[in-house]
Amino acid sequence: MGIGNIFRAFQPKDKVFFVLFEQVAQTLVEMSSDFHKGLEDYDLNDDSLLKKMSDYEHKMDDFTHEIFVQLGENFITPFDREDISQLTVALDDIADHIYASAKYMYLYKTNEIKAFSEFSLLIHKSCVEIQTAIQNLKGFKNPAAVRESSIKINSFEKIADDVLSQSLVKLFESNDPIHIIKAKDVLEYLEIVTDKAEDVANIMESIIIKYS
Repeated sequence: MGIGNIFRAFQPKDKVFFVLFEQVAQTLVEMSSDFHKGLEDYDLNDDSLLKKMSDYEHKMDDFTHEIFVQLGENFITPFDREDISQLTVALDDIADHIYASAKYMYLYKTNEIKAFSEFSLLIHKSCVEIQTAIQNLKGFKNPAAVRESSIKINSFEKIADDVLSQSLVKLFESNDPIHIIKAKDVLEYLEIVTDKAEDVANIMESIIIKYS
């Protein structure tokens, strides 16, 4: 039985969206954790991390598809349909850009692993806070905790901006144009992941303002 059939069979229609969002958040936590751990002993010629990120990205696509299926089938939703759509897309964007980062790390064979690891840790921390926020968003049971997680995610994004700036300064000192172009690309993809996490935080804060 596929993901869609399982949820349709066993979940009340007004609860299915949060069940799916919680699964999405858990997948992002696992994906970001494996991504960060994979950089600890990263081999530029080993595509196992890339394959693992690809599997997670496909899993996220399945959840995203199911949420939109549920939107099409159900009149009862826990909050505004447009907000559900925006939150779904924003969460999927995180997985897409983690996968893209892993892909270009492997294709470009870049060795700026220390800087990449700084980003991956911030990404994982952001995903953990997203999971916490979604748990507290359910039933609007703890708006203050959602806001607290959002503030933390915003702070991680600001740290990521600083990491990008400092990494680029060091990168340009190498005087190797090809290496600079490749590594800069990956660093910018990683920084975009934290931007996408901030987008998720902003959407959740907006939902809280509307409904709490």
